[in-house]
Amino acid sequence: MKKHLFLLALGAAALTGCTSSEVLDEGIQSNAIGFSNVVNKPSRAVSGDLTNTSFDNFLVYGYYIKPGMTTPIQIFNGVPVQKKKDDGVEKWVYSEGGTRYWVPGCTYYFYAYSCADVALTSGKGNPSFSLFDGTNPTVDDRALTLQQYLCDSEHQHDLVTAENENIVALESGNHEVSLPFRHALCKVKAVFTTDFPVGYKVYVSNVSVSSFYNKADYNVGTNTWSNYTANTNNPAYVSLSFGSATNFVENKPGSELSTSEAFLIPKNYDTKNSENVKLHFTITVAKVDNINGQVVENNVLQRNIVGTWSPQWTGGNIYKYNVVISGSSAGIEPIVFAANQEIGASSWDDTTTLDMVFGIDPNPVNE
Repeated sequence: MKKHLFLLALGAAALTGCTSSEVLDEGIQSNAIGFSNVVNKPSRAVSGDLTNTSFDNFLVYGYYIKPGMTTPIQIFNGVPVQKKKDDGVEKWVYSEGGTRYWVPGCTYYFYAYSCADVALTSGKGNPSFSLFDGTNPTVDDRALTLQQYLCDSEHQHDLVTAENENIVALESGNHEVSLPFRHALCKVKAVFTTDFPVGYKVYVSNVSVSSFYNKADYNVGTNTWSNYTANTNNPAYVSLSFGSATNFVENKPGSELSTSEAFLIPKNYDTKNSENVKLHFTITVAKVDNINGQVVENNVLQRNIVGTWSPQWTGGNIYKYNVVISGSSAGIEPIVFAANQEIGASSWDDTTTLDMVFGIDPNPVNE
């Protein structure tokens, strides 16, 4: 791949959570378990993102451990928690299985996720929350795992997760469980410009990303991905569309073409093991002429282009790839000129010499 094809710009969205002081219900007992949750709004709203405005439900998992015991006691197992308004005040409530209460002195662990405000079903991910009975199992072993989470053209949704661990229950005055949600996936987009000569339009179409890992396991407790899977016979792909009717760029200031953003599983792709992701697109180059006051476009070139690279993707980040469409990247040779002799004083025949005689000009030019 030509080095000038991709220029990486990393824009980190504001994705870390914050704590809310909102209580579940003004009249609820202090030893009832309630939730307070937030997903920080990114620096700019993008279709498909879960933000404080669009985020209105999640599924919670939780357990506690009694002092002196290693066997956990599960109290939440994928229980839906919904945001509802009461007299204009937003509250998070759950009803499935009834209200749970704090047991003083016990240590609690909570995990939650929301995928486009719906539960993961139909092979798009398998939430697993196994409680081990072994001696001193680690907290990571007890955390929620989304096994073989699917992320490709068949499943394009924001995924937010949260955890709050090591909460020791009090006799009274327990607060709601704060769950600051974070974005677990990353997003990619492409921005096209061109350096074709002035008077040409470059149309871009059929933009897609392919050959990425489309399945992996995600541990909510550690915020890590593992056990990546890729389709080898039929590589995973996701299309990138344009947000406007215009799909061409010209060689002039401000002319660029931005695609939509695709959700993908974060991963540091290994160049040495040929872990490559591909960006595909089609270009059509048109010559623009003004004939008798009428603008006429004639297509002079069409190419299917593919770029290959090994990205380093981290969850919660947006990656923008700037693609400069030039003649060389389009696979055509530039027009160049050559001369057989050097242009300069020595290129002229200077073998003839004449002696000049100086005297007074009888008819000066200025008279």
